[in-house]
Amino acid sequence: MFRNYLLLALRNMRKNKLRTFINVAGMAVAFACSVFILLLVYRQLTYDDFEVNKNAIYKVYNYALGPNGEELGTSMAYPLTPALKTENIGVEKATSIQTRGKLVRSGEKTLDMSTTMVDPDFLQMFTFPVVKGNAVNPLSSVSNAVLTQNSAEKLFGKEDPIGKSIEVKLAGEWCRLIVSAVVKDFPKNSTIQFSLLARTELDPDYAKISNYWDNLNHPVYVQLKNNVTQQQAENRLRLLAKKYTPDDAGAEKKNGYIADKNGDYHSYRLLPLTQEHFSPGLSNSSSVNKSFLYVLALISCVILLIASFNFVNLNVGLSFTRTKEIGIRKCLGAGKQQIWLQVWGESFIMVFVSMLISIGIVTLLIKNFNDVFDNTMDAGLLFNPIIIAILLLLMIVVSFIASGYPSSVMAKLKTVEILKGKISLKKPGALRNGLIVTQFVIAIVLMCSTIIIFQQFDYLRSAPLGYNTTSLISIPIKNDDKGKEIVSQMRTRLATQASIVSVTGSDANLGIGEDRSSSTSVTCFTYGDKTICGQTINADYDFLKTLGIKPTSGHDFSMDYAADTGTTLIATQSYADQFGKNTIAGFSYYADSSQPKIKIAGVIPDIRLKSFNEQQKPLAIFLNRSKYMNYVWIKVNTSNLVATMDLIKKTYASVDPGVEFNGSYVNENIDRMYHGEQVMANLFSVAAAIAIILSCMGLFGIASIVIRQRVKEIGVRKVLGASVNGIIALVSKVFIKPVIIALLIAIPVAWWSMNKWLQNYSLRIKIEWWVFVLAGVAAIVITACTISFQAIKAAIANPVKSLRTE
Repeated sequence: MFRNYLLLALRNMRKNKLRTFINVAGMAVAFACSVFILLLVYRQLTYDDFEVNKNAIYKVYNYALGPNGEELGTSMAYPLTPALKTENIGVEKATSIQTRGKLVRSGEKTLDMSTTMVDPDFLQMFTFPVVKGNAVNPLSSVSNAVLTQNSAEKLFGKEDPIGKSIEVKLAGEWCRLIVSAVVKDFPKNSTIQFSLLARTELDPDYAKISNYWDNLNHPVYVQLKNNVTQQQAENRLRLLAKKYTPDDAGAEKKNGYIADKNGDYHSYRLLPLTQEHFSPGLSNSSSVNKSFLYVLALISCVILLIASFNFVNLNVGLSFTRTKEIGIRKCLGAGKQQIWLQVWGESFIMVFVSMLISIGIVTLLIKNFNDVFDNTMDAGLLFNPIIIAILLLLMIVVSFIASGYPSSVMAKLKTVEILKGKISLKKPGALRNGLIVTQFVIAIVLMCSTIIIFQQFDYLRSAPLGYNTTSLISIPIKNDDKGKEIVSQMRTRLATQASIVSVTGSDANLGIGEDRSSSTSVTCFTYGDKTICGQTINADYDFLKTLGIKPTSGHDFSMDYAADTGTTLIATQSYADQFGKNTIAGFSYYADSSQPKIKIAGVIPDIRLKSFNEQQKPLAIFLNRSKYMNYVWIKVNTSNLVATMDLIKKTYASVDPGVEFNGSYVNENIDRMYHGEQVMANLFSVAAAIAIILSCMGLFGIASIVIRQRVKEIGVRKVLGASVNGIIALVSKVFIKPVIIALLIAIPVAWWSMNKWLQNYSLRIKIEWWVFVLAGVAAIVITACTISFQAIKAAIANPVKSLRTE
C-alpha cells in the first residue's frame, strides 16, 4: 500500500511539474528562513543556560527617577561587595567584576589580552569548571591567575601552564602572577566573558578607593541564599542604601528627582542573570530586546504561512483535475480516511523534501548569514536534540496546515457526483482570494516596515551628535601608561602632514571602535545645596578643535592659556546648568575640599557619546594631567581616506612599535552603536523580499490553474469578438482585486505597528504617507507583472484549440 501511494505521489509530482516546483521551492526557502531564525532565537533565548546557579544570581543596579525619567546604572563602589555579605541582605556570595589592562606576557610572548579582576566567590558562583590546577579555591591569593583553555594555549601552547608565571600590565606596571588553574572555555552565549582572572585587590586604584562609596566603576553580582527571594533582598538593600549612601531629599527634589513608591530617591535593585542579556540598558555584553526575538519568530511564522497558502491554493486548484481518479478509487472501496491519507501523504513528501533541501541551504549559507547578521552560529546546532524535535514538529504542523484542507475536500467528494461530473464548490474563488489577500497583507506590511526601519536607522546615524564625525579617526592605545606621550608624539610627527588637521587624546571612545570598547564613568559631588552629577572623561589639548566643536563661552584646552595648568574642565551646557549660575566659563569650585579647585575653562553645547537608545547624561571633560590615555583622535582633511589611514598606521607603528593597530573612522564607530537597528533592517528587508517572491510564485501558479480551468470560456469570448486587451483585463482583474483589498488592510496595520515600534526611540522619524503609496504601487505592479505572462498567453491562444473538444 505504502509503495503504491509513493509511486502515485511521484507520478503526480512529475505530471504537475510547475505546481511541484512552486511548492517545493517555496517551502524550501520558507523552511530555510525559519531554520535560520530558529537557530538565532534559540541561541539568544538559551543565554546563560549553562549556569548551574542562574536562578540565584543577580546583578546589582542603581535606580532613580530623574527629571528625564528612569535612570539606571550598573557601576558600583568597591565597599559595596563586602557590605552585601556582612549586612543581613540574604547574600550567600558576591563578587565585583572589573576589566583592566590590555597586555599580558609570558616570557618573550606579549599578547593583546585584558585582565578581569574578581573576588574569590566568582568561580563558586558562575559555572566555569576548572580543568587543570586548583579546583577548590584558585583565587586564594592576590598573586594567583586563572586562564581559560584558549588563553592558556595562546600563552603556553601545549605546555602545562599550572605553576608558571605570567605578567599583566596594569596602570603602566607589569605585575607578576602565578597560574593556579585553567577553566573550560565559556560558551559563546555567555554574558560573563573573560580571558584571564585575577583578584580585585590587584587593581592599582583599589587601596586608594576601596572605602569610597562615591567612586562607581564596576558591576557587582550576588548569589542569594536558598530561602531568600529577590523582593526580600531588595527590601533589605533599602536599609543598606540608607546606612551607607543616604538620600538628601531636599537636594534631590531641587534637582528634579522624584521618590519611588517606597519613598527612596535612589535605591539598589536586582536584575536576574537570566534577564541581563535581554536588558540593553543594564547589560555589559551584547544584549538584545526580547520583543525583537518575538518579531523574528513572527516573521518566521508568516513566511511559512505564505508558503503554506501556496500549497493550499495550488492543491485545491488541481484537486478537480483528479476527480475521476478519486471517484474510481471510491468505487473500488477506498474510504474517506484512505483518500485523505493519500492526498496528505503526497503533500507530506513534498514538505519532507523541502525540509531536507532547507537544511542543505542552511548548512551551505550559515557562514554568510553570520557575516551579514554578525552572529556566531554553527551548523552543529542542527544536531541539537531540541532543534531536531522542533524541526520534526514544524514539518508535521506545516504539512497539516498546507494540505489538511485540500485533502479533506478530496476525501469528502461524493462518488456519484464525481462520476456524473456534477461536482462544485460554494464560492470556489473565496478561499483562493482570501489566501491571496492574506499573503499580500503580510508582504505589504513587511515592505512598509522595511522602508520605515531603514528610515529610522538612517535618521539615527545622521542625527547631530554635537561634534563632527566626518574624517575623524579613533585609535585605541594598548600601552595606556604611555598614552599621553603617544598622543604628543603623534601630534608632533603628523604636524607637517597637509592631510592632518589636529590630534588629541581621550580615555573614552566615540561610538564603538574596532576594539569593541565604549565606556565612560559617572561622578557626583555636593556643591552647596546642589548635587552635581555627570559623565566624566579625560582629554588632551586641542579637544574641541579636533571634534569641530565651537564653545558657547570660554576656550579649548590649549598650551596658550597658562591658567589651564591646574585641574581644568570643559562642561556641556546641561552640566553647567546644574550650578545655577548665569556665567560659568572661568568659574572655579571645590568638588572635594581635600583636592585642588577645579576651573571650568569653557562651555559647549551638549554632545552625545552614547547612542540615542540610551539617555545622555551631562558631561564634564577634564584636561588630562596624568601619563595615561586610552585613545588617539585625529582629524583629517583629505579625499583619499585609505591613503591617510595608511599614513597614520605607519606613524603609529613608529610611535608604539609591536602593537596591533585598531584605528577606525568614527563614522564606522557610530554605525556600530546602531548595529541592532541595522540587523533588524536587514532581516525585514530579506523577509519582505522572500514574502513577495513566495506570494508571486503562488500567484503565478494559481493563475495558470485558473486560466486552464477557464480556457473554454476565454475561447468562447474570443469567438464572440472579445479583444486581446479585454481578455487580459478580464484575467488580471481576478488577481488585482485581492491585492487592492490587501493594500487597504495592510496600510493601517503597518502604520499602527511601526508607530508603536518608533515609540521606543526618543529621537524618531515621522511616518510619511508616500511609504504606503510606494508599497501599494509596488505590490500592484509586481502582481501585474507576475500574472501578465499567463494572461497574455491565454489572450493570444487560438480559440479553435480550446473549443475543438466541444
